[in-house]
Amino acid sequence: MTRTPTEWEKIEAEAHDRVYEGSWPFFCRDYRIDAAAVLRWQDYCYKPGTREDNRGHRTRRLFEMMDIDDLQNKNVLDVGCGNGQYAVLFALLGANVCGFDLSPIGVAIGKRVAEVNGVSDLCRLSVQSASAMAYPDAIFDVVVFHEALHHVIKYPNVHEETLRVLKPGGIVVCAETLRGNWLLDLGRKITMRSEESKGDVILELKDIEQFARGYSKCEIEPMSLLFMLKRVVQNRKRNLAVRGVLYALKRADDALFAAFPKLKAYAGECVIRLTK
Repeated sequence: MTRTPTEWEKIEAEAHDRVYEGSWPFFCRDYRIDAAAVLRWQDYCYKPGTREDNRGHRTRRLFEMMDIDDLQNKNVLDVGCGNGQYAVLFALLGANVCGFDLSPIGVAIGKRVAEVNGVSDLCRLSVQSASAMAYPDAIFDVVVFHEALHHVIKYPNVHEETLRVLKPGGIVVCAETLRGNWLLDLGRKITMRSEESKGDVILELKDIEQFARGYSKCEIEPMSLLFMLKRVVQNRKRNLAVRGVLYALKRADDALFAAFPKLKAYAGECVIRLTK
């Protein structure tokens, strides 16, 4: 069934409201965020004390690409901010942050998180669409699509709006999954079937390259080939043997990508940096 952008927005807003209802920032059971702990937590899931859901490593790389240690006084936009956890984190690190999401529930929680962490003056969250951003031209130093590009890329004008609000020399950073490896695609097709019905798009490199038009520089860093087997052991990351296997798979990927760079075309994840 072909849906209009308005229909998709309604579907995604309702789905994300259900996701964010009663949610907490990061691994906490409190609204307060420990920025240093979060930065340690975002890493490969085979490391003790890190995020267990197998996506922390690409978030860590996104942080490195946006130079998260140098956010003081920078204007940052968090597209698809959800419950505001990353927007508040960036504000705690000194950035002036705007964030938006289609989910009123997520944005309401995000405002509460910003208030509890004392950064309401640095973190302005709102409900709006990426198709028509309510910001002036050339205002942001960094635009972040943290696992959000696969949601918004199907909407009209998102490419144009992102370019419009980004300063000359500013950057866009994204962390995403990728389509390209038939075996990974088969597993993802099964596991993401319900998510695709909510508007998720599994991106291909050509989609990213299309989104990157108009930028002076496009850097795409593919990640995870054999390491994508982490999905099979999603709920057993605390087992030392499992963590050892995951570490070995990561090292094998490093060796394979170094010896055969063309294998990167079959990676299951990527991080992206676009420079205006």
